Amino acid sequence: MDLRLTVDLPRDLDRMNTLRHVLDGALSGLGVGEQARADIGLIVSETWANVISHVRVGVAFQVRATVNEKACVIEVTSPPDAPDALLPSQPSLQVVSSLADTVDVGGDGLLLRVVKQL
Repeated sequence: MDLRLTVDLPRDLDRMNTLRHVLDGALSGLGVGEQARADIGLIVSETWANVISHVRVGVAFQVRATVNEKACVIEVTSPPDAPDALLPSQPSLQVVSSLADTVDVGGDGLLLRVVKQL
């Protein structure tokens, strides 16, 4: 079973909270355990906190979540004209790294790719 969720989000915490709740509901429906869902919710929140602290108002980013039986993959991409918004040394990404199995930062519009084994 695969779940794919893609949203374009402006620099807005309220919309990220909505995405986090939708993703949590979908993960719950797929039988993902409470701790893994909590980790994924925190990964999404910390990633987004990092993004919105580094970009101007009005810039939208795309967030993709792909879930299968083994893992949840979260990818954040930026529009071509947006500055790099994620730096591996930022405290929020240190939190993400402590919760995820794999974190890749940067490369061709992809700001971040996080893999959390389920």
